[in-house]
Amino acid sequence: MARLDANRISAWRGLQARVADVERMIDAALREEWDIPLNWFDVLAGLQRLGGTARPTALADEVGLPMSSLTRRLDRLEEDGWVTRQRVTIGGDHRAMQVALTARGRTLWRAMNVTYRRAVQSLFAERMDDDLIQAIHLSIEMMTPIPVIEEDPFDDYM
Repeated sequence: MARLDANRISAWRGLQARVADVERMIDAALREEWDIPLNWFDVLAGLQRLGGTARPTALADEVGLPMSSLTRRLDRLEEDGWVTRQRVTIGGDHRAMQVALTARGRTLWRAMNVTYRRAVQSLFAERMDDDLIQAIHLSIEMMTPIPVIEEDPFDDYM
C-alpha cells in the first residue's frame, strides 16, 4: 500500500478544490439561466434517474445527501410545484412516503438539463480524452468503499 505523502495529499486537495470550482461554475450557469441552484437541480435529476418517483431514503442515497438536507430541499421544490410528496402503503406500512416529479418538474428538469449538460461539457468533458475518462472511472471505483456483508447468525439453523 502506498504511503500518504505530500504528493498524494496535494493530489487529494487539488481534486477537492477543482471539483468545488466546477460545481460553483455549473451552479452559476443554472442560476443565471434558471434562477435555480445546482443543489435543487441535483434533486430533480436524482428523481428523474430513479424513474420520476422514489422513497425519500432512496433519493437521499441517489443524490448523496443526509435526510435532513434532502427534506429541506424537497420542502422548497414542493412549494414551487416541482415535486409532490404523498403517503403510500408499502408492505402494510401506512407511514411510507413517496416523492414524485410533477409534470411541471419534469418539464423544468428537461430544460435545465440542457444548461447542465452544456456546462459539464465545457468545464469537464471536452478537456478529457477517453483514457483520462477511463482513469477517472477507475479512480472512483478504487475509492468506493467495499460494502460490509454481515453473516446471518441463523444460517446454521436452516
